[in-house]
Amino acid sequence: MAYLFSSLLRVYKGIKIADNPAESAFGIVVDHGLREESSQEASRVTQELKRLGLKAVIKPLNWREHRWHGIEPTTLPNVESVARTMRYQALGSTCRYLQARSLFFAHHQDDQYETVLMRLLSGHGYRGLQGIREANEIPECYELHGVYKSGLLDDQMQKHPFLSFRPPTREMKRLRYILKDDRAAEPWDRIKSYLSLGDTSTRFPGHLIRDLDPTVPYLTPLHSEDGGVTVYRPLLEFDKARLIATCEANGVRWFEDRTNTDPTLTTRNAIRQLTRVHTLPRALQKPSILALARRSRRRAQLEEAEAHRLLVRENVIQDFDPNAGTLLINVSTLWREEPLQMRRPFALARDEARKRSRRLLATMAIRKLIAFVTPDLHLPPLTNLDNAVDRLFPDLFGMHDLVPVAQPKAFSIAGVLFEPVLEVDSVMWLLSRAPYSSRQPLPERKLPGYLNYRAGVLRLEAEGDPQPSRHSHWRSWKTAKLWDGRFWIRVSACVAAKFHVLPFLPSSAKPFRMALPPRERDNFERILKHYAPGKVRYSLPALYSVEGSGDGEDSEQVMTLLALPTLGIHVPGLERWVKYEARYKNIDITLLGSAKRKGSKVPFLGHPGRPTGRQGPLQARGNQRNGGGRTSPSKWKPSTSQ
Repeated sequence: MAYLFSSLLRVYKGIKIADNPAESAFGIVVDHGLREESSQEASRVTQELKRLGLKAVIKPLNWREHRWHGIEPTTLPNVESVARTMRYQALGSTCRYLQARSLFFAHHQDDQYETVLMRLLSGHGYRGLQGIREANEIPECYELHGVYKSGLLDDQMQKHPFLSFRPPTREMKRLRYILKDDRAAEPWDRIKSYLSLGDTSTRFPGHLIRDLDPTVPYLTPLHSEDGGVTVYRPLLEFDKARLIATCEANGVRWFEDRTNTDPTLTTRNAIRQLTRVHTLPRALQKPSILALARRSRRRAQLEEAEAHRLLVRENVIQDFDPNAGTLLINVSTLWREEPLQMRRPFALARDEARKRSRRLLATMAIRKLIAFVTPDLHLPPLTNLDNAVDRLFPDLFGMHDLVPVAQPKAFSIAGVLFEPVLEVDSVMWLLSRAPYSSRQPLPERKLPGYLNYRAGVLRLEAEGDPQPSRHSHWRSWKTAKLWDGRFWIRVSACVAAKFHVLPFLPSSAKPFRMALPPRERDNFERILKHYAPGKVRYSLPALYSVEGSGDGEDSEQVMTLLALPTLGIHVPGLERWVKYEARYKNIDITLLGSAKRKGSKVPFLGHPGRPTGRQGPLQARGNQRNGGGRTSPSKWKPSTSQ
């Protein structure tokens, strides 16, 4: 891999990929520190990389915390998985520092063979036999902003963004030539404005819009994060012997970890020894296993594409609110049965034969919907969603499971609460963050520093100046932190500050309301009623200041609610010394576009009716029959369990 990049940059100097210059390639050498000679070996690899004309950096893994507790890393029963997590996090942090968006691994065909064979022996089905993917988001870095599915917006806000979304230079020259006659009549800058070439609002995949409704308070929708580091494996089609031969033919040293040949160390090593020494049956040999992986991958891709197509075609997602993290869906249109008089004689048998495949597609569709709201870093496996399929699609029961269909009831899975919203002819479901369990700690993010909120407010009132001091120095934005697996939140302050990000606690609600001026207080109540009714509001992130009460050992920490970042509401005067910003996690935006393209009438949460105007999937959800605002859950048509 290093030799190929060295040759590429040497032969094609100034090469551009998607009109972005590839200036250099860095070799990241990870020293696991699990062998005595690992440091010397890492140094030799670095020297070889520099000889090839590449920049190189060594990243040793830090086992200090384990050794501090008297645990030697090599004695850990899960040392492989722990080392893998630490390795990926070291790689991700280094890529963020280098502003690198692409990470290339030299996995080869033999690695693919061993991986699939190992999963086959473990009893995996076809979905687990897809093998190593050619490209995917970097794993194990889920809470590192700018590394995992995030960071693109910050990059595009810079004066000179690292990644350009402008049309390629060649295309711009061709466009100028085509419009040369028009340029004589109008300036080129005006022509570019017509083509939206300078409009940054349409560049970002996570740029969400909301239709304006005068009957409800307008709340600017949060951006959805995108970007991050992508892992590529371009050598999966080449076996190890060919790669070694390429290195030998070009005078490049080949380095190999000697522990890879110890069959007693890991399962992969044992399989590697087995395939090298013994002749396996034809069905377990490399060509057969690789063909099995290709078929499994193709089948899984087709199923994923079909589930995606169903969600978009049937406009299942009726509304998504990134500020509250809620999703309204209507699955009643999927596989709608024909009227009895229109059914053909073999329709029952046909539907029964299709139930198995439809149930699988329904399971995959539910998992895609859960991804919008769940706080979990990993989506649940398909086998764990059978109960959700039974509740959302009662018609997909098997013949032996036929029972009278009960009224839909609320349930939760993967941290997502499914609540039925009954309509005249169908049932819609509201997906929101499940209430926090009293047996588990609340999600919390701490930021260092100190802030005396009361003293600061008194000082501001005494000064009587509504504007920030020209002598105050704003610190740079802190790196955004992922809160509750859903919201990326960051702050900046012009004073030393200490913040905690916790849920909107009921005990803090009344003091926060009383701190707001009457007009803002009324607006706050309307926003909560419309966008976060009922218990949904208590799953919103809240920014608290932490202050010391008392002196010495008897001092206690007192938290004061300062702001609700996703709603843009804060105590008076906060903007003078604290700035905050919230964004929603990365989601599949393509699932939201069908309603607007079709111009369908999107139902709004809190009322079973439909608005009269054409609105997109992110419409403000006003237009209520009884005036503005959003009907509380108590006014929904509930099931008997509510």
